[in-house]
Amino acid sequence: MRKVLIGAAAASALLAGCQEGSHQYADESVDVALMEAAPPADTAATASTPSASSAAPVVAPSIAYAYQFGLELPADAVPTVMARHEQACIAAGASACQVIGSNSSRVGRDAVEARLEMRATPAYVARFRAALDGEAKGAGGRVARQAVESEDLTRQLIDTEARMRAMETLRDRLQQLLATRSGTLEQLLQVERELARVQGELDATRSALAVMRTRVQTSRLDVTYSAAGQLAPDSAARPVVDALNSASYAFMSSLGVLILFIASVLPVLLVGVPLIWLLWRWRRSVSSRKAAEAARNKKAEGEPSA
Repeated sequence: MRKVLIGAAAASALLAGCQEGSHQYADESVDVALMEAAPPADTAATASTPSASSAAPVVAPSIAYAYQFGLELPADAVPTVMARHEQACIAAGASACQVIGSNSSRVGRDAVEARLEMRATPAYVARFRAALDGEAKGAGGRVARQAVESEDLTRQLIDTEARMRAMETLRDRLQQLLATRSGTLEQLLQVERELARVQGELDATRSALAVMRTRVQTSRLDVTYSAAGQLAPDSAARPVVDALNSASYAFMSSLGVLILFIASVLPVLLVGVPLIWLLWRWRRSVSSRKAAEAARNKKAEGEPSA
């Protein structure tokens, strides 16, 4: 309402400027057009404020729901169940269910995680919730987690709708000012700029209102899938299983380090060992030749002396 008053004041100021630069007949026609477009102050106040005798209108709450489900399934059943839910949402049509996103990851054979995000109507959500437990048990798993979050958007919707109506009224008044084509060119350009600004805010408000209505009319579904363990978390054998898993992990880690070491050293061994062997053979042959020459020299020195 504050923006409406500001817009009306701006329009009145622009109209006063137009009255200074135009004829009296044109001024009177613009005033009549504005008076017809804008309701009297008493009428507007009466329309915006409910009378004492009339009861306040009952507004139905507008609540946006978000559902979260966590399924524990056998590792091989995780991608199958998620694909089944995704295909069912697509087959229901965009008016009933929409897939927002999906992702999955797998590490090894047993560590599987997946997530599916959907937005669906209340009827589809009700059918999904009713069949989810049976689907999980049929696949050999269970529904491990359920959560529902809600957000009341009633006040935001009412405020946004009121703001949009006020901006539409201001836009109509500015359009009427341009339709009279009275005033200087600068004043008309100022009105056009104000009209463009108001129209931009009106479009943004309409988009925000559409998003909030979509959140109220449809609910968000967030389903996570994870691989269930072979033993229950509270099983008596769980410590032994955890110890064996830790031991196997440590053994495989050490084996991996050893493999990396061999892979790093093997090229050096393949190239270095032959070179060292050739160098050793060369030095040995050199030493043999030197020893043979020394023996010959010693023998030659000993013959004359004889």
